[in-house]
Amino acid sequence: MTAPGMKLLFDEDLVEAVAFLCASGRRKGAPALQIRRFHAEREKLYSILDPDERNTAFFQLHLDWFREWKVEDLLRAVVRDFPLLEQNLHGLAFRKARGRNEEGAELFVNVEKGRNGIVAIRAERFETDESLRRFLNHELMHVSDMVDPSFGYSPELALSAAARANERLVRERYRLLWDVTIDGRLHQRALATEASRDMRWTEFHRAFAFWPDERRLETFDSLWLDQAPRHETLIALASDPRNLRVEHRALPGAPCPLCGFATFDWTDTSALAPATVEMIRTEFPLWKEGDGACARCVEVYDAAQRLNRTADPYLV
Repeated sequence: MTAPGMKLLFDEDLVEAVAFLCASGRRKGAPALQIRRFHAEREKLYSILDPDERNTAFFQLHLDWFREWKVEDLLRAVVRDFPLLEQNLHGLAFRKARGRNEEGAELFVNVEKGRNGIVAIRAERFETDESLRRFLNHELMHVSDMVDPSFGYSPELALSAAARANERLVRERYRLLWDVTIDGRLHQRALATEASRDMRWTEFHRAFAFWPDERRLETFDSLWLDQAPRHETLIALASDPRNLRVEHRALPGAPCPLCGFATFDWTDTSALAPATVEMIRTEFPLWKEGDGACARCVEVYDAAQRLNRTADPYLV
């Protein structure tokens, strides 16, 4: 059973669309006699003259058949596989998505109402239980991780200056790494997954093709088998897969942490004027001298701080 504090909510558009999907025969298991009853009961509601009363009656009818055809029971059964949701959410709502790009789960935090989850899903997903479970398992595990203190999720990515210059790529890698851990855990719990191990491996192999084969396979296996992944670990791997920060030196061809472009012309940042360092940190608060900087960026910031001194007659 769901926890007393968590409510399951269903969007009116989703309930109606799923009811019609069942009545059309696209979802197996709806007897012909029930389908005739559904249409007959719905036809009677057109006789209600008041528009508001009629709309309310239509919603109640669709909800009744949503339950009659055991769709609500199925959703509740899937949710029970993720106890952290029941323990940590005030409400979990299912709404209709109008396209694939709209589908997904989100977490909303409100000071007064607490934490609430929303799952956007296309009605077509309800044609088969298998397709529906695969999608929901993956999305609900996302939300479960978000509310799990041990995962340590944060919507704000704490990125270095170099990583911020490639934030889109970092986010794509992070999403992939998270997906690998999700499908790995679902697989180990014998729950249906969106992607098989081979499918995730193909994606991972392509995203980290610059790694040696041994490291790529070892890292993938550790992610797939990890029962307690952490947000900060995934971010570190996504933002610095080449371990450039660990090297503590500017490597030839590595991206400059300030402009993000690959460079072979590094500057000895330990010799920078304090005013130049201060100006760099005004724009890149996380930057340290050990991160390095390309000669072009240093030239720009040097010129900027000299111009600043010239413009202020009180600077000595």
